[in-house]
Amino acid sequence: MSMVFNLSRIAGPLRKLSEPPSLGRRTGVPPVSAVVGRPLRARRSVVAWLATTLTLFTLACSTTVPRVLEVTSRTRLHDVDLADENLFIYDRASRIQYEPQDLSFDAQREEFYVHWTPASVGLVKFEYRQVAKPDSVFEKTYEPHGDVSYVFQVRGEDFRAGGTVSAWRVSLWNGDQLLAEKKSFLW
Repeated sequence: MSMVFNLSRIAGPLRKLSEPPSLGRRTGVPPVSAVVGRPLRARRSVVAWLATTLTLFTLACSTTVPRVLEVTSRTRLHDVDLADENLFIYDRASRIQYEPQDLSFDAQREEFYVHWTPASVGLVKFEYRQVAKPDSVFEKTYEPHGDVSYVFQVRGEDFRAGGTVSAWRVSLWNGDQLLAEKKSFLW
């Protein structure tokens, strides 16, 4: 028995493995390698879009443009604030009974809490009109020294004679240059 190898039998399959695979017939279905790559590219583009959007949003929110952020007001006529009445006056569980007292005429006031940005503003101007004096515009100013909020008060004789504030405007100044302003609806 002699062992003779037929190299053509072995070389045939080896030659087929070394050749590039053919795509075969077209069925309309993309090959697996093309399908696998698409979601990865899609994920990359979505991640890139989200990163760009987040960066732009962060930059837009971190502006240092001067602006008035908040103006809130409250009128103080009694020594107990309206928000604290339930705690001090109407609390039936407590044995302490308290009758709210009217504030003196000099202590009665309307307070306006003003918050702005940045801290480098040179002057904050608060202008207002009162109900009893609608044709007059009154003004209060504050020179901040690194702070970003202040409480303007209309009190005493000004409050008693003019009544509550009907309209207001807050403006931020650097020398003679108007930086920003915020005004009430009726201004």
